[in-house]
Amino acid sequence: MDAVVVLHEHRIGFIVLRDEDGGFIVAELQSSDDIQRGDIISGVFDVAQTQTYKNKANEDDVDLLVHGMGMTEEDAIKFIQTKTAS
Repeated sequence: MDAVVVLHEHRIGFIVLRDEDGGFIVAELQSSDDIQRGDIISGVFDVAQTQTYKNKANEDDVDLLVHGMGMTEEDAIKFIQTKTAS
C-alpha cells in the first residue's frame, strides 16, 4: 500500500500519512529524517512493530513504527497533539 506524507512533526519524530482509502496513519521515525510532505511511502502498515518502508520520492529505505492506522484526521491530530504536549 502507498501512503502520502501529510505532516512531518520534526520536534517529536512523527509523521502522519494518508492512505489510499483516505484513512490516516501515525508513525514514528526510527531511522532517516529525510521525509517531506508529499513523499509517497510504500509498504504494509498494519503491523505494530518497526518495519522498513520505501520512500518512493528518493528511493530511500525508512524504518517506521506504526502507532495507528485507519484513523480519522481528527484522531491523528489528537494523537500528535498528545505527543507534542509531553
